[in-house]
Amino acid sequence: MMRAAMATQTASSSIFDHVERAARADGKAAYFRLHRHRFAAMLRAIDALKGASVLEVGVTPGHFTELLVQSGYKVSGVDLDPSKRQALWERLGVEVRRANLEREPLPFADGSFDWVVFSEVIEHLLYSPLPVLREFARVLRPGGRLLVTTPNELYFKSRLRTILRAALWLPLSTRDEFRHQMLLEGEARYTTHARTYTMSELTWLVEQAGLRVTASRFEAPWEQVGLEAARLRTHPLRVIAKGAFAAVTAALPPTRSMLLVVGRKG
Repeated sequence: MMRAAMATQTASSSIFDHVERAARADGKAAYFRLHRHRFAAMLRAIDALKGASVLEVGVTPGHFTELLVQSGYKVSGVDLDPSKRQALWERLGVEVRRANLEREPLPFADGSFDWVVFSEVIEHLLYSPLPVLREFARVLRPGGRLLVTTPNELYFKSRLRTILRAALWLPLSTRDEFRHQMLLEGEARYTTHARTYTMSELTWLVEQAGLRVTASRFEAPWEQVGLEAARLRTHPLRVIAKGAFAAVTAALPPTRSMLLVVGRKG
């Protein structure tokens, strides 16, 4: 049993190394480094057999899409503008259809997928996410599952920043953040967060969409970024500060940076 687990871990590490090399060749090494631990948490949450059909909603830039393909899943995608990464979708053999989740239904038939993956997107929606979540339930097969991840509104680092700005009688957004958000128009508004969620809010939304929550946990992907041993020589103070935040959230799971929820249909 231990030998099988070690073999699985080795295979997973090999897949990550492969996608990391592809991201580096594509000029997106920094993005993959930033999100690698999030991707790992998501793959751990998907316990489907190889060949299971997965719909990834919000696929750009495609790193997790490639991880899913390399892991043996049959992947389809939906994105606001899939044309930007068309060459990658063709290389992976993945069909990615265009759709604005808040304006139109998903372009797939009822009961099409074993899994729907909705990672770091719900916080960008301008309106209530319930109609979108109900669409996910529609395209899931009986017994199919929805995986949602999103930043935790009660993340220790973010909450501490809010407290400090309030204590200094400053607005909660900086001037640059305010101006950036106010200048966004049309679909560009989806590039910024509309709101974040607590765990109780996210699980309630999944249940209201008609799914039964089978897993809900606090993950710490962002805390792990920047703690590489090599950075201790070049940026010791940053590493120490990051380590302190990581220690707090390790001891207090509800203060971790990411929410992960799985809902099951039927």
